[in-house]
Amino acid sequence: MGVNVIQSGMRRIRATEELKAETLRRMTERRSISGGYRRYGALCCAAAVCLLLLLGGYSLYIRPVTYISMDINPSIELGINRLGRVVSVEAYNEDGGEVLRDMALTNAPYVRAVSEILEDEAYRAFLGENSLLVFTVISDDAEEVARQLEVQAAAQSCQVMTYTSDMICRQEAHLHEMSFGKYRAYLELAQYDAEVTVEDCHGMTIGEIQDRIEGCSRHETEGGQGHHNSQGGGHNQGGHHGRGH
Repeated sequence: MGVNVIQSGMRRIRATEELKAETLRRMTERRSISGGYRRYGALCCAAAVCLLLLLGGYSLYIRPVTYISMDINPSIELGINRLGRVVSVEAYNEDGGEVLRDMALTNAPYVRAVSEILEDEAYRAFLGENSLLVFTVISDDAEEVARQLEVQAAAQSCQVMTYTSDMICRQEAHLHEMSFGKYRAYLELAQYDAEVTVEDCHGMTIGEIQDRIEGCSRHETEGGQGHHNSQGGGHNQGGHHGRGH
């Protein structure tokens, strides 16, 4: 009998229209909030992916894959990204710093950057007929980069040479606060003259170092007893081109 009384009471309960409307509104509101959270989460994920792509692209852009050392007396190094644009510029002596002081080379194509350096009034003071300009390249495409550099320097009255080097030479050079182009020349000279030091070469132009290399080389070829030292031979990667006037 108790059960029948409960069932009878339940039958007398009827939901009012207001109650049904309020219940429907709350259910719809919950679904809307839930959907909003899902949409917000999706947007956050998309934004995170875009940020990662942007950061990854920026990281690739600023990473040098090629290095160029320009040495005459100013010693300047350019870091080039895979798009051929300058992403780092460093001077390794006082003359190089003077040349770069008012120049904005970052993000420029490296060919244009080299051209601007060669056309700079302060730099041109070093480009005399008796001077030597040496380009040293570290790159997986060193031959093509060297060719482009020689094209840019073709109008200069000075002698121009290009060499290749490697990252080990660059790392060692920077330990001695020297451009890797000049350090490569020091290593070559040290193969002939065991007494020459990095400090000696710091105070010499690249042309003076090259003159001593050629003098030692002639002396050895003519059967002299000149000193010979194998120090650093592995960094001088052969292949160089010269252009005289």
